[in-house]
Amino acid sequence: MGKFQEAMNLINRGKLQEAKNLFEEILMDDPRNVDALYNLGMCFTDLGQPEKAIIPLKQCIKYKPDYSNAHVALGFAYSRMGNLENAKKYSFDALKIDPRNSFALRNLGALFGRIGDLEKSLYYLEKAYEINSLDPNTVYGLGYAYEQIKDYEKADNYYKEVLKMDAPPNLRNLAKDRLRKIAVSHFKSKSFRMDAVFYLLNALKLFEQKTESEVKNIAFEIGLKGQRGLDINNPEKKYSLNTLEGEFTGLQLICYMYVGFKKIDPSLDVGVDLSDEYSMALKLSNSGDVL
Repeated sequence: MGKFQEAMNLINRGKLQEAKNLFEEILMDDPRNVDALYNLGMCFTDLGQPEKAIIPLKQCIKYKPDYSNAHVALGFAYSRMGNLENAKKYSFDALKIDPRNSFALRNLGALFGRIGDLEKSLYYLEKAYEINSLDPNTVYGLGYAYEQIKDYEKADNYYKEVLKMDAPPNLRNLAKDRLRKIAVSHFKSKSFRMDAVFYLLNALKLFEQKTESEVKNIAFEIGLKGQRGLDINNPEKKYSLNTLEGEFTGLQLICYMYVGFKKIDPSLDVGVDLSDEYSMALKLSNSGDVL
């Protein structure tokens, strides 16, 4: 196996530092090796040193001006450095060479999103998706862009698509977090929820029979489950707990967690506003007229 293939294998195994070192060795013997220059630049960027990526990537473009992905990589390095003008320039340069470069299109979508130009962001992300619908970063970007224009249905669909893909763990976690925020936004957009009042009232009654430690365990288990995603708008979907018997809807668990944290520390932000419903549940509970 040659050094280049060995370095590429290291990248596939996530050993970027070792791969970088091998690319540097290759370039000592062959300074005009454009593939080594390109991958060295990518390694620097992925290692959090985008400023070091500029020289090898510019050398790569010097030796091979039509290397579209090298222009993309240079634009991405500048983006990581916060130089959005150069990031945009090199992304457009990549598209002049290859109008169907999905990575250049995706990066432009991300760049326009960063400056708040959501129309252009969606335009380029949709074009990237048409060409490569299997790129999880593009799919996540579309979810985020649609969320910003408050098209929650499309955003929800794209985030869920990310979770069906072989996406990196950090991207999957981001998609789950955005799905939770959408669920909360959708919930808050609705009027007063009497169903939540009943769940909150049940929780108040339940926790009267529990110790403080038991309440904490229930609330924290629901909180952890919520981090993995709870659908609070679908009454058909049910969840189970280790700390409580039975099956529960997402909204029911959120209500139980809300009451639990109110008992633990009333100042805690649960992440969903049930204050009006909680006030009514407390009045009903304290009235002595409900069973």
